[in-house]
Amino acid sequence: MTHTPPVFTAHDVPDLINAVPTFFGFRVEESIVAVATSGPRRRLGFRLRMDLPRPGKEEAVARKVVGHLTDHGAEGAIVIVLTEQQELALELLDAIHAALDDFSGIELIVRARADGERYWTDEPGFPPEGLAYVTSEHHLSIVQAVAAGQQILPSRQVLVDRFRPVTGVRRRWLEHATASILEEIVPQVARTVPGELAATGMAVVEPILDRVRAGDQVSDGDLLRIAAWVSTISVRDEVWGLMTRDNAPEMLAALTLVSTRAVPPLEPAVLSLAAFAAWLTGDGAQALIAVDRALEADPCYSMAGLILEILERGVSPASWVGWPTP
Repeated sequence: MTHTPPVFTAHDVPDLINAVPTFFGFRVEESIVAVATSGPRRRLGFRLRMDLPRPGKEEAVARKVVGHLTDHGAEGAIVIVLTEQQELALELLDAIHAALDDFSGIELIVRARADGERYWTDEPGFPPEGLAYVTSEHHLSIVQAVAAGQQILPSRQVLVDRFRPVTGVRRRWLEHATASILEEIVPQVARTVPGELAATGMAVVEPILDRVRAGDQVSDGDLLRIAAWVSTISVRDEVWGLMTRDNAPEMLAALTLVSTRAVPPLEPAVLSLAAFAAWLTGDGAQALIAVDRALEADPCYSMAGLILEILERGVSPASWVGWPTP
């Protein structure tokens, strides 16, 4: 049986504003939101959210927004700036409008700004004082998304907190446990023939991952064993190779759980894998948060740098066809 996701039709700007949390999985504030549209019915496709720039950086941000829309084949664009800084919002919208006119054939379908209580558009005769609108957790777009299994978080900060390094007594306990796990694993790695390291590591990692993905209770020690083994490049790449767009949500949940136990030196690999899984699900926000923490732990970690480049270029996960078969 094929599951068909619910179809939501936005009839006006307040409908679009209410639907924004369903685009990203959290309630959006002080942000630029751009959504690509296609076809005569203006179906919504690629979407991005960016923090507001400092004054004077509007044109650079506009070029970046338009570049992403162009790369994703947008025929039309919906651009909404959500902020209390309405002068900055207007400057941004003007810059994006100009960039669309200068550098692309994309039609600007909707340009709007809102401050949480009132919104403004460029429609002829639109009142200069704006129109009132209300956001609601019971709006049809959100009800449909939640019914389909999507989680809507109250803010982006809640998403950031998922990948925040553990602190306090819990961190000290995990550091002690990590040292014990490394004392167990490092000698195994040293004794293993390089060509057999991936198989040796996966014999440990894959059964634990399967249990996590199945929702079974897994000890901190086993989660740390995953983090330790994927810190070896060959095992990391094997786990990376397991990921598909179909299993990415399960892999993301499992790797996020592992990352909540990771302390130095185990952070970069598992966080990079979580970032890739998030990207495969289409969740660029989670991917960026995870990769940022990976790069904080090791600014030179190559996999994290690669994923950051993918995110900055706005590469669509639809382009991922998996690793080539040997």
